[in-house]
Amino acid sequence: MNLAKLFSLFFLSCLFLSLVILPGCTNQEENITQSTESEPVPVLGGIYRAPLWNNPATLDPAYVQDEYGVSIVKQVFDGLIRFDPYLSVLPALAETWQVKDKGKEYRFVLRKNARFHNLDPVTSGDVVFSIKRILRAEPAPAVLPHLLKIVGAKEYRAGTRENVPGLEIENDIVLKVILEESHVPFLTALGMYQAAIVPQKEVIRLGDEFGRNPVGTGPFKFVSWDGGKSIRLKQFKEYFAGPAFLDEIHYKIYQGGQDPLVLADFQNGHIEETAVYGDIKKKLTDSKGLQWFHRPSLSLFFYGINLKHPNLTNHDLRKALSFAIDRTFFVNQVYNGRFEIAKTILPPGMPGYNPLNQMEDNNPELARKHLNRIPFKTLEDLPELEIVSAFKTPRVEQEMSMIKDFWAGIGIKLKVKYINGWKKFEDYLRSDKVQIYRYAWFADMPDPDSFLYSLFASESPTNFMKFQDGKVDQSLLTARGIVDPIERAAMYQKIEATIMESAPLIPLFYMSVDRVYQPYVKSVKVSALGAHTMTLNQVWLDKPLQND
Repeated sequence: MNLAKLFSLFFLSCLFLSLVILPGCTNQEENITQSTESEPVPVLGGIYRAPLWNNPATLDPAYVQDEYGVSIVKQVFDGLIRFDPYLSVLPALAETWQVKDKGKEYRFVLRKNARFHNLDPVTSGDVVFSIKRILRAEPAPAVLPHLLKIVGAKEYRAGTRENVPGLEIENDIVLKVILEESHVPFLTALGMYQAAIVPQKEVIRLGDEFGRNPVGTGPFKFVSWDGGKSIRLKQFKEYFAGPAFLDEIHYKIYQGGQDPLVLADFQNGHIEETAVYGDIKKKLTDSKGLQWFHRPSLSLFFYGINLKHPNLTNHDLRKALSFAIDRTFFVNQVYNGRFEIAKTILPPGMPGYNPLNQMEDNNPELARKHLNRIPFKTLEDLPELEIVSAFKTPRVEQEMSMIKDFWAGIGIKLKVKYINGWKKFEDYLRSDKVQIYRYAWFADMPDPDSFLYSLFASESPTNFMKFQDGKVDQSLLTARGIVDPIERAAMYQKIEATIMESAPLIPLFYMSVDRVYQPYVKSVKVSALGAHTMTLNQVWLDKPLQND
């Protein structure tokens, strides 16, 4: 691709990102209004009740791998840096930092007033402990590859040394991090939820129970976790940025989705928000004053394919499965046309997004041509395929029925397996039994590495497709060290094209952040990284509600 065309694509991608991150809020009629009135004074107090569509596996940030746990972690913990709703990098526990030696040395100064929920001060020792803990975490968290750039980190993870020379403590609030080489995403990666800082004393004291009784520095502290029913948080009055407006947050857990129950609870005023899927908006038409949020996000909804399963090792078969789906009809029928159909892995707005990498859509004839390339005996003997879902709701059942019809049109049978419980679902994804699975992926940071490495690197714990390509692995590592944004974007475009040629997944649509809030909920600022990444310390209720 010539440089001018590449620059044009990269510029458009960055331009779209600037549009993606503009927050949008509308009333029931979706008319955007500009107010010249002064901002109202927040009302203090009240309990915010939010839904969780599954029970988290853990609340330990180093081990959380589901968005349900992330929702809690973002309230309870902080990292050295954070992202604002516009995805800018801002100080969090690190008040300031300096970058030296051409990007190989970072010097962080911690906030003097930062406290853990046990009121212990946050020290450089806690930061070093947190990073070293992540370096030896199993399964490996998504942030790990970035931290392995620290001098001595690889040897520490391998167990061949017991210290990390690249982590230097100057005093209680100043530390240096030294990298082996310049690594462009390093600072951004420190904003990933897995890089949250934990208290060394409490982690050692609680051991494996830390994930059930988390202690952080965030605006809300953990109170209780009632099995698969609820999780309660309480305002942390000593929060370094000032106490939250809310008294408490009560998360109600709706195991396995239970969309009708979530909607009923929202309509009856038992929760303050809900996701907008399917015909929920239509069902809420008569509700006045609701606040509707819709914005594109850096995310992808897809069907992952286990490349190691004997039924799915042939890439012509995998391509046929993708080509046979009419995405526009699918999104219009199941999701009321709310999402933009996806034909690539990287979403629009992500640096490296390239519409030229698009996969064929709604082409049953081409799908049959690919099937004809498979030896007839192989196709004839192919048993019906299985797709697994963590949810069984009317919307999901409608989706599965439609996919069955698409694939039946090219002679392929499908059965659906439902697994109740997110941990059981992910355990199944890691097994050899999984064939095809429903999955949504939200970027952990505004960087293409968050998609391509996390989903496709051979050593990534979320590479449930079991995709393995040595050249892709090497290219992903190389891309991280490229400083020039145009050159870096071009590298990720090539990586994506290589992956898509193998067809390890079926992209379906780019998810948007769609939420509806009760009229009295104020100061909502939804992030393009997803509603589950939004902290609630600035949210307030125009009239404190004490009922639960």
